[in-house]
Amino acid sequence: MTYINFPRRIQRFQEELRRAGVDVLIGTKLKTITHLSGGFVPWRSAIIVPAQGELQLITSALDAARLAEETWLDNVVGFGGLPGLDFIDRIVARIKELGLESSTIGIESGTSNYLPDGFITLYEFEKIREALPQASFVNAVQLMDRFTLVKEPEEIKLMRQATALVDAAHEEVREHLRVGISEKEIAGIAEKSMRDRGSQFAWTFTGGQEIASGYRTWWFWGGCTPATDKLVQCGDPVMIDLHGMFWLMLGDVAHNYIMGKPTKEQQEVIDAYVSTCYKVLEEMQPGRILGEVAQKVNAFVGERGWSQWVLPGFGHGIGHFGHEWYPCVADTPSPGNNQPDYALEPGYIQMMAVVCNRPGVAGFRLERPLLITETGNELLSKLPIEPWIIDCGRSCPQRGV
Repeated sequence: MTYINFPRRIQRFQEELRRAGVDVLIGTKLKTITHLSGGFVPWRSAIIVPAQGELQLITSALDAARLAEETWLDNVVGFGGLPGLDFIDRIVARIKELGLESSTIGIESGTSNYLPDGFITLYEFEKIREALPQASFVNAVQLMDRFTLVKEPEEIKLMRQATALVDAAHEEVREHLRVGISEKEIAGIAEKSMRDRGSQFAWTFTGGQEIASGYRTWWFWGGCTPATDKLVQCGDPVMIDLHGMFWLMLGDVAHNYIMGKPTKEQQEVIDAYVSTCYKVLEEMQPGRILGEVAQKVNAFVGERGWSQWVLPGFGHGIGHFGHEWYPCVADTPSPGNNQPDYALEPGYIQMMAVVCNRPGVAGFRLERPLLITETGNELLSKLPIEPWIIDCGRSCPQRGV
């Protein structure tokens, strides 16, 4: 068990609110709610965070009793389709209860590639503003984004365990991988393995466990592969991207296989993929700027003629439930997605990612949590970067290893 000091965390965030001149935050982003409540909150919810005083979580009445038991907050209320219990009514009532109806109110508005971010909707904002005409509103979305970039030591410990259970599932999948197995069956084996080891949720919205074989691995820059009924064939590249969750911290490891001895063309893609992975690893050092990392890796790829194979972005954020995607390793600013001027700090964890796809030949994907340390970096996953070669045996004698 790992104790996270939520009172200290909340106090530190309230200090950030005061520095930003925000009297109260209406936190609707999933990672804001998770980070400050310590609960698995799957419903549309809001956490009301005054710059001083008690926090309140407003969530579905169907789940309020559980969250009152499981979160670190003493003040959890439900909303539902009854007079005075509407979601907006609850938010407005709490602001007035705190005496902050004429204050500066922070909201979380923005954009992201990641669907479940939880930004406030236009409808919600207009209704709240209409109900609180004396208040002034500011967009405070950047506060939690910046606050969660560097992980607490306890979070890092849990991330190690989340990654370890995903690594173990890859090892188990390796034992079962064979010609004729379906992508969905692979996903099921992996999911059971992670559940047996303590995973609470296959957190990604891209299909839970992403499995691709053969042609499904090599779509141009393709990076979303929910498992299908396709059967694995001898000669197939197989990409397995697994997602587990341990005490709200996310495990995400993508690893690759080749069914039988690689062809000459497949080996060329393997070489490009492996070399790019090690280049990213080399560049992700404390003090480096994310945009500069992307530029150097893209230059490395271009010099070798691999630009048509390698996706020109090399990672995304990772942490707890709801804390995903931002920031990406790219050299172009993009609100809510990329922050090229971010200097890597010890305690920051990047989901190092490489996509290397050559249509008609093979595709490979790397995803590994990378911890920035005082002196360098550490891959939390202990799997090799190099793809595993699976002996097809009698099913494919001409390609046997």
